[in-house]
Order: sequence, then C-alpha cells, then structure tokens
Amino acid sequence: MSHLTDSQLQGLADGTLRGPEGLAAREHCEGCAECGSELAIYTSLSTQLSGLRDAQPPLDFTATVLAAVEVREAHLASRRHTVLAALPAAALAVFAVVGWAFSLQIGKIVDDFATARTVIGVLGPVFTALRLPLGIGAFVLFAIVLTALSRTLRPSYARVDT
Repeated sequence: MSHLTDSQLQGLADGTLRGPEGLAAREHCEGCAECGSELAIYTSLSTQLSGLRDAQPPLDFTATVLAAVEVREAHLASRRHTVLAALPAAALAVFAVVGWAFSLQIGKIVDDFATARTVIGVLGPVFTALRLPLGIGAFVLFAIVLTALSRTLRPSYARVDT
C-alpha cells in the first residue's frame, strides 16, 4: 500500500476519517513508520489547535460598528440629496446649452437661405413681442428649480445627529 495523503492523515488526527477507510488508514500507520510519525505530528498539532480559544471582541465593538454604520448611512443620504439637487440644475444647464446651440444653428440657416431670412424678417416683430412671455416663463422655470433645490438640500445646522 502507498503512503497516506495529508488529508487522510489530518482526518485520522482530528477524528473525521472514520469507517472502513479510517480503520485501514490507522492499520497502515501502525505498520508504516513514516506515516506513523506524520500522524503523530498531525495529532499533536490538532491537540494544540483545539486548546486555543477565540479572542474576545472589545466591549464597545457593537457600539463602534453601529456608529460606523450610522455615519455611512448619513453620508449616503447626504450624497443622495446632493444628486437630487444637482439633477434639476443639470437639466437647466442642458436646456440652456441646447437652446444656445439651437439659436446658433438658426442663425446659420437664416444666413444660408434668403427665403428663410425674409420669413424671419417678417416674424421678427412677433418674436420680439414674445420675449416678455418667454422671459416670464424662464423666470418661473428658474423659480421652480430653485425651490426644488432648496427642498432637497438641507443646511448643515438642520441635520439631526443621532
């Protein structure tokens, strides 16, 4: 019979190798000096390891972990509020950039086409008259965005620390 594997020797030492396989392995160790000495080493190691005790956690371990969790949750809540506050501002910025880019494109189109220039020339007073309602609409949109921002961002003195 060949020598026993490390896992077989460990199983014999800690008592997990049982039945016919364990009996055959034990008989082999009694007849084989090399496997017998390895089994003695594993048995000694298993005995020493079973005598070890788990380290006790510090008394304030639970409180420390819970405090760290609360800090992390507060940080995540603050991040969520910041993102929610940034979304309307980003939408307003995109709206402004798209409007600006669109106005540049209209200028190029008007310069390229004489018919469009004539139509825009005729509609110019109409657009001029519409600037006031457009300005009022922009002001209302701006007020809504600022209100949404003020509702989502809480000042640091209003935050509750528990």
